[in-house]
Amino acid sequence: MNKLLQDSKGKIFTAEQMLEGTTPINTPKHHFKNIKEANVWAKKNIVGTYKNIHTEENINVSGKAIDKYLSASAVFKSVSMDAHLSALKQLPELIKTSILKQTHLDKENGRHVREIQRFYGAVSYEENVYPVKITVKVYHSQDSKAYSYEVMKIESPTS
Repeated sequence: MNKLLQDSKGKIFTAEQMLEGTTPINTPKHHFKNIKEANVWAKKNIVGTYKNIHTEENINVSGKAIDKYLSASAVFKSVSMDAHLSALKQLPELIKTSILKQTHLDKENGRHVREIQRFYGAVSYEENVYPVKITVKVYHSQDSKAYSYEVMKIESPTS
């Protein structure tokens, strides 16, 4: 029986659907002492623009986005804080190699945002493979921006 994924909005997918075509990135445990240290490291090492190899789209990661990625609500959406912080170190590679699986119109900022995209990649962390959902906002007049990421929980289905 397929294992199920439930994203933070409650939508359910099979793990196979989200992992199809992805290659898990080996992700060692982070060495951050706290969120603040992770934030400082990320702003120094991750802020920039990355080209997705599948869509050839440039995706920007800003300092403001780093703050959002490391907010309590963002960390809570991932399977664990350790998995979330460990995936942070792999975020540039995840952005480059993740596969676009969903696209929809933005319900909040339709005037400036053309669409919302959901890319899926995977991390191999502590002997498990976890899908990573990266939400990207595509703007009418500027580079796309990575808005959030989530190391997704995989649950066994109930009969």
